[in-house]
Amino acid sequence: MNKVTKFFMAALLAGMCSFGYAQTYEWQKPMQPTETYKATITKNYSGGVASYYKNGRLKDGSILQTYTIEYLYAVLEKEAKKNYGDNIVLRQFKSIQNDKVNCDSYEDYDICSRTYDLSAIVVIPNSVSTPTTAHEQPKPKADPLTQALSKALQNIREGSRLALDQIKVVGSTDKEDFKDQIIEILLDEGYKVVAKEYLEKLYQEQQDQQSGIYNDRTTVQDNNFSAVGYYVNVKQTETSIKVQVINVSTGEYEANTTINR
Repeated sequence: MNKVTKFFMAALLAGMCSFGYAQTYEWQKPMQPTETYKATITKNYSGGVASYYKNGRLKDGSILQTYTIEYLYAVLEKEAKKNYGDNIVLRQFKSIQNDKVNCDSYEDYDICSRTYDLSAIVVIPNSVSTPTTAHEQPKPKADPLTQALSKALQNIREGSRLALDQIKVVGSTDKEDFKDQIIEILLDEGYKVVAKEYLEKLYQEQQDQQSGIYNDRTTVQDNNFSAVGYYVNVKQTETSIKVQVINVSTGEYEANTTINR
């Protein structure tokens, strides 16, 4: 069985399992007569990537996520409440799983990816008071870290691949927890985050290749680094959060943003 067949059989099996235990939630039903339409919301959510060698063997570190419909609903609900406030309800929630094979092909392996297309309508229960003016209700103010990352990445295309380079914290803040927060925010904003450890491994393999340790046909290729477009540096101080975005191809700073805490 080749890698393409395995890839789609796994996707089919996941879909069959979901179908067997399907139930209809309130947020999947149509808008009720007592509710007022607010907006339609959509989001493209990553389900990971899997790399296969030409012999069909899965590369180490490859992950394809199969999320439950409840988890995906929670992802979109969080996005909706961030944009429209807490006093909203989602209806007609839908999730479509997309599996792409051979979207990137290298000399000795192919990359397959999975994404979820999420959509729903945002409604307001009539029992909830709404502003009487023509202006929209102001959005809740985001935390300083989210503000700093959003401002720094405002000119970076959604879906771009990012890698965290330097993370600095002060005081009792746990660095790994802080890093996890950054990754979660970036993924929620629609970016793809590549582990820096993976890039360092590729770089070391290239150095070994140049020294003649490995056979040219079995080692990593230079264009593997093209998977990452930007490095992100985040520095937390007692009074502020600073975010730098660096273009990997040019080495130029795309952003240097500071938000007061």
